Parts: sequence; structure tokens; C-alpha cells
Amino acid sequence: MWAVTGWAAVTWLKLTALLAAAVGVCWLFLGTGSGWFWGITLAAVAIEVQATRALAAEWSAEARHSWWWTR
Repeated sequence: MWAVTGWAAVTWLKLTALLAAAVGVCWLFLGTGSGWFWGITLAAVAIEVQATRALAAEWSAEARHSWWWTR
């Protein structure tokens, strides 16, 4: 169970760091006055929400099968 929890946490951190870096680079090149920047930021937030939900679903599916009381 801890292996899956660690995997989910590391995957979430990697994705969050990648999206934050992408938004940061767009901010440097486009600035906050650009509509493209806000569109990219909104897309990054949507990706983050979907990825978090998918990781939570994966973790909970694994948790249902590996807790000590299910054995």
C-alpha cells in the first residue's frame, strides 16, 4: 500500500512541477496581459484537476485491494 501511495505522490508532484514550469515559461514570454497566458493557465489547472482525480481513483482502487482487513 505504501508503494502505491508513494508512486501516486511522486507522480502528482512531477506533474505539478511540470505544469508550474510550463506556466512560468509562458508567463516569462507572454506576460500576464496576454489572453494566451490565461488560456494556458486555465488549461494547466484543468489538467491538474483531471490528473489528481485519476490518481486518486487509481490509489483508492489499489487501497480497496490491499488493506489488511480485506485479506
